[in-house]
Amino acid sequence: MQITSSRKIVCCLALLLLSVSFLNAQSSAKIIKQENETFRKDLNAEFRDSIESPLTPEDRLFFKELEFFPIKTKYRVIATLVRTPESSPFEMQRSKGNTGTYKKYGEATFTLNGKKITVCVYQYLKLLTEEKYAKHLFLPFSDLTNAKSTYGSGRFIDLTIPDGDTLIIDFNQAYNPLCAYNSKYSCPIPPKENQIQLKIPAGVKKYGKHHE
Repeated sequence: MQITSSRKIVCCLALLLLSVSFLNAQSSAKIIKQENETFRKDLNAEFRDSIESPLTPEDRLFFKELEFFPIKTKYRVIATLVRTPESSPFEMQRSKGNTGTYKKYGEATFTLNGKKITVCVYQYLKLLTEEKYAKHLFLPFSDLTNAKSTYGSGRFIDLTIPDGDTLIIDFNQAYNPLCAYNSKYSCPIPPKENQIQLKIPAGVKKYGKHHE
């Protein structure tokens, strides 16, 4: 059966749209990979730096690089952000029994591996006094990889307040609290509301010392 001219046009347009969609997906994946490679490079550089590194002097002497999970685009999610401006400041528990004063900025909801998840994002009030942290958001979370392939109490992600109501959360950039590397630090413990009942094998793995 012969395909009419109009049907040919429709088929061509469909193929064109599929091609554009595929190219956009490839471009997006490439950008995500580049962003995460830069994140990893900068974090490793910080750990090697004699001033910035959280490592003990002995551990820094032997340090090569942190261990990461493979970069996967599915762990970069777009969340719907619902702001909570009426939230009151509260004390978030820390690993040494002390606390830090935080305020819940909002709730971020997204779907990961077919599961709908809502986490809270916070502002650390002490940081708000510094201009460079005026738009900073803090996401502490735990998941089912903790104490196995990732740090026991959970991990953190740094975010920026968006202009609209969507928030990009890249779990590929999840990092360990400083107390994972040095006992002198006291670190925030992720609140129960941010306990994710799902394995998220993305970001920095559990720290292991590899002294030769």
